[in-house]
Amino acid sequence: METLEAISNGTKTPPRTEEQPKKDKKKRHLPILQAAAAIADMNAVDYSGLADRTGVQWDSLKNYEIFSLSPDGSFPMMKVSRSKAVRLADRQVLMVGGGVCFRVSLSNHPTQNKPQL
Repeated sequence: METLEAISNGTKTPPRTEEQPKKDKKKRHLPILQAAAAIADMNAVDYSGLADRTGVQWDSLKNYEIFSLSPDGSFPMMKVSRSKAVRLADRQVLMVGGGVCFRVSLSNHPTQNKPQL
């Protein structure tokens, strides 16, 4: 009986033996997140944003883009992969197959209710 040899691109690769240990990956030394000690250490914030009036297809959204299922921008969500979204209100992960949604932009925009000077 013949032994099978692994071949890759026309070159023979030696079979892996127990003598050849796996190479350990270098560990990243990333900083940890600093948590707030108490609610008293936190600030209250209000975000304003703009919601598109025209719906777009789910596939046209980029990953980590914020969107809503309604044109008024209520209940914002974030696309995190091709088939998953996260509800920002409760961080619930939802599976998504497609559909129409409305982009939400949270960047600095002038508001219409500004007092006139």
